[in-house]
Amino acid sequence: MIDQYNTLIIGAGIYGLYIARELGRLGQKVLLIETDKEAFSRASYINQARVHNGYHYPRSVSTARKSAKYFSRFNDEFAPAINDQFRKVYALSSKFSYTNGIQFQKFCTYSGIKCKAIDPSEYFQPGMIDAAFETEEYAFDAFMIRDMLLRDLSNHDNVLISFETHIHAMQIEGNRYRLTLNNDKLLYADRVINTTYASVNQVLDLFGFEKFKIKYEICEIALCKPNHKLQNVGLTVMDGPFFSVMPFGLDGTFSLTSVTFTPHVTCYDKLPKFDCQSGNPNCSETHLDNCNLCPAKPKSAWGFMYQLARRYLNNEYDFEHTESLYAIKPILLASELDDSRPTVIRQFRSAPDFVSVLSGKINTVYDLSEVIR
Repeated sequence: MIDQYNTLIIGAGIYGLYIARELGRLGQKVLLIETDKEAFSRASYINQARVHNGYHYPRSVSTARKSAKYFSRFNDEFAPAINDQFRKVYALSSKFSYTNGIQFQKFCTYSGIKCKAIDPSEYFQPGMIDAAFETEEYAFDAFMIRDMLLRDLSNHDNVLISFETHIHAMQIEGNRYRLTLNNDKLLYADRVINTTYASVNQVLDLFGFEKFKIKYEICEIALCKPNHKLQNVGLTVMDGPFFSVMPFGLDGTFSLTSVTFTPHVTCYDKLPKFDCQSGNPNCSETHLDNCNLCPAKPKSAWGFMYQLARRYLNNEYDFEHTESLYAIKPILLASELDDSRPTVIRQFRSAPDFVSVLSGKINTVYDLSEVIR
């Protein structure tokens, strides 16, 4: 006997767990497979932990409005995992910025998101900042969100999760997929939903579909401990080669990222191919290992990121490095023009169905409603 499922979901990040829960509630028999040992092991955890409200995208009003649309809904659903107990400040550099203070304020008004002008000298060195604004934006604790979704899924006997599992081979038999997993297990599925992130094109390649036009970046999130002055503040200098230092979850840890130094290596091939893969036999352009656990991961750029932040921040706001996290980030090539970050949901086939989801923002998970329908 070969197990049969209504839906096979690939990837146990927030998109995979969320859609598994929603399909489970509808009574579907679902199998969710994840190549790592646990959920949220890559991009759903290794990011800025920012609950976007649109401020980050002054050159893409559509992305900003989409983020703002789901801001309250996400915060309400995952309230125990939301850190809203800090002051979030966005600032525009006086040099090398794509946006100035007047433009940013107009953008916020047009997008319907709150911003209040403040004195830049409260946080920043003289002459470095054109304008600064207090905004409404929070941080999330990724593992708390993961645990909330897993608890919900435990209530559905019709949803199974299999870790350290990936698809080895695929065939189409009539209106369903016949899939062989890496553990030699066979199964049938009426539809497949690909919710992987960095591996999105690898899965599409396995199934023989057209790949997304994306670039890949190996990125570093530097975690740090803030001093007492910085503890209740999140600071982002944008829109250009700048930085952000803000809470990372609920345990007092902060993240430091930089537009220039967070990406270490870039690949423009259709499949993710990096020189460092030669140092890890478990990683290749057809199957990615977890960068965060890889012995060949890049050396930290903490020193460069810290020096950049120090150029802007007043001396009383300081922080020290604790560790760094690494993950591969795919970016649509079309987004390089306007810095947009759309959620792309594409159906590649019907009967049997194949849908692929590509999104770089946590709180736009509600775009999956059209997949659920």
